[in-house]
Amino acid sequence: MSDLKINGITVSVEEGITVLAAAEMLGIEIPTLCHLKGMEPETSCMLCVVKNNATGKLIPSCSARVVAEMDIDTECAEVQSARRDILNLLLSEHVGDCHAPCQRICPAHLDIPLMLREMERGNMESAAWIAKRDLAIPATLGHICPAPCEKGCRRGQVDTAIAIHAFHRDVGRACSPSAPEWTARRAIPTKKAAVIGSGAAGLSCAWQLRQAGWDCTVFDERPVAGGSLRREANLPLEVLDMEIRWLESAGIEFRLKSVLPMDGFDVIIEPEEHKIAVMAVANGKAAALKAAGVAGKSRFDFKLGKVRDPEARELTKNCSSVAQASCLPDSESGRRDACGTEEEPTRCLHCDCRKPESCKLRRYADRYGADQREFPADERKHIELIGQGGDVVFEPGKCIKCGLCVKITKQAGGELGLAFKGRGFNTQVTVPFGESLQNGLQAVAKECVVACPTGALAFRDFDEFSI
Repeated sequence: MSDLKINGITVSVEEGITVLAAAEMLGIEIPTLCHLKGMEPETSCMLCVVKNNATGKLIPSCSARVVAEMDIDTECAEVQSARRDILNLLLSEHVGDCHAPCQRICPAHLDIPLMLREMERGNMESAAWIAKRDLAIPATLGHICPAPCEKGCRRGQVDTAIAIHAFHRDVGRACSPSAPEWTARRAIPTKKAAVIGSGAAGLSCAWQLRQAGWDCTVFDERPVAGGSLRREANLPLEVLDMEIRWLESAGIEFRLKSVLPMDGFDVIIEPEEHKIAVMAVANGKAAALKAAGVAGKSRFDFKLGKVRDPEARELTKNCSSVAQASCLPDSESGRRDACGTEEEPTRCLHCDCRKPESCKLRRYADRYGADQREFPADERKHIELIGQGGDVVFEPGKCIKCGLCVKITKQAGGELGLAFKGRGFNTQVTVPFGESLQNGLQAVAKECVVACPTGALAFRDFDEFSI
């Protein structure tokens, strides 16, 4: 047995175990990107670096073995700085967005790619819930939103942008107050909020708080709810009334022609309205998050920027063969007639990350304040997709060469597996002899996808938490 200190805590461990394993015994997390229990350390990412105060040196905790009288610090300023530099270097050659441009441009941050994927799968109720969850009044916005999301849609570089706002308009009409996604989240309210004004911002604010488990009452001095939305020339009022009734059925109370009482509420909010309804919805969401105490620092969001036209065409490998056919009508209604409402969502290039929440690279970039601009590359790598037609998609531009998939396929003992090709900056993960990705992964495809620390390896038709 050997005694050592980790963050000032003395622990006695068996000789020969790693510093990483010793830290785990104390419940201390050390970040890793290339480590997998049961396999020999790769030390390819070096993110697990810690400082041994006894020697003053930084060491990789995944491979460094415990010796007596070690004094390990896992989060000192020097360690954090080293990890930040490591992450910045990895991000300098990263090719991929955390979020698709359409979602990022949407002021209310509707998860457009997920909504379209659910529509493509035929899960219309799930698609409707996503639209309702993020927009509060998706059918209403579908009539009056200027659709900035469509201006950022990369499909437009191939032929025409996806008819996004037409879709959340249509699915918004179909969303049921008894949707499983909502009924499963309904709980007995623990706090009460008064929301002043029943315009787009007020409706959005109340809905976001209601989803968070608050009891919400919307006050408006006017005799009907809706505020300035009722003056929108292109909005059928029956659509707005339908969505207000939906919010009522979800547990939001409306007190119209009413003066706000000064007590009985935990918080009183004055959400800022805006002449553009989707901006007002975004303001309402922000006010609700602030009131609920969950508004804070924005998550790390890698932005790839404008893609080249050949790269946009490369992204069509994410689509079905039907979707890749050009649809070039003169109007939105013509586009939907030409492509068909069932086929239109399949035209989405799915240029968002398939693992936006479980990506370790993003998680640690958040933790250590990484900056993708710290080490700018002279020229970034091109977008590339491998695995067309198979269950798994491999995007080399998101690969950090951790080696986990190579090890897993080697341990499985298949005929091919995966392997490294090239040296240094040009190193790539590939399937030997030019064989297909599916032939390389074979029975360990799921294991490789789960182990991948980024969105480089992912299932084509399953989202990150459904595998």
